[in-house]
Amino acid sequence: MPPYTDPSASFPRPGKVVTVVMLLIGGLWLAFAVGMSWAGVPPEVFELTTGNTLRILHGEVWRLFTASLVQSPTTFWHLFSVLLSLYFFAVPLESEWGHKRLLRFLLGLVLIPSLLQALVDIALPPSLSRVMVPSHWYGGYAVTAGLTVAWALNNRASVIRLYGILPITPRMLIYMTLGWPALYLIFRSTPSEGIPALYFGAGAGWLLGGDTPSPLRRYWLKYRIGRLDSEVAKEAAQRKKRVERSRLKVIEGGRAKPDPGVDGEKGRGPDGRWLN
Repeated sequence: MPPYTDPSASFPRPGKVVTVVMLLIGGLWLAFAVGMSWAGVPPEVFELTTGNTLRILHGEVWRLFTASLVQSPTTFWHLFSVLLSLYFFAVPLESEWGHKRLLRFLLGLVLIPSLLQALVDIALPPSLSRVMVPSHWYGGYAVTAGLTVAWALNNRASVIRLYGILPITPRMLIYMTLGWPALYLIFRSTPSEGIPALYFGAGAGWLLGGDTPSPLRRYWLKYRIGRLDSEVAKEAAQRKKRVERSRLKVIEGGRAKPDPGVDGEKGRGPDGRWLN
């Protein structure tokens, strides 16, 4: 369960982006939970929205987007944890960043972990892949990991209270986020999201939201500045070569005070300028 801030503080109202995302995730969960429990909807319908490496390679790329949005339809606590994380971590980020940046950030947290996990699933040997990546992965804990890391890095001076009691620093929160997936490996268990997705979600949280501007944007700006400097230097070198090939010289002229040791009137035109 996500940490609480000072219990005496009022609960902030979610912004537009957080509200829409929470309604979308909650609506999908409710539709599948009611449909599978009461309307006889087969599990294969739910599996159409989950991540599956083989099906993604065969062109079902929508799974990269929907896998993080659907939660387990057989339990409420999976959904509850994701919604709490969105409220306690995404709401302050939306207030600080604005709607557009948070929306781009959440899209990155949805797509990047699923895409990289599919690539890892291809690269790993089958014996190891079966332990780390489920055949059908789903759930929002990778998004939760990214939100936690981004919030912690943007609130380094804060102190939060786990369950409203235990004080936790943002650094400790990051360590907990990174250590949690390792517990699955110790007990040879696999979360519904997949172990690589949890780490990739935390990494995406740092890359896309670790600061303002984000590390990814800083790297991009440095790259662009380097390209511009290279183009300026290249243009200056080309200009110098053109001047050398032309064999033209510029003779300085213009108004100037006559040198006391030289005839000041010699070389001047009627307007007083020096003649080239």
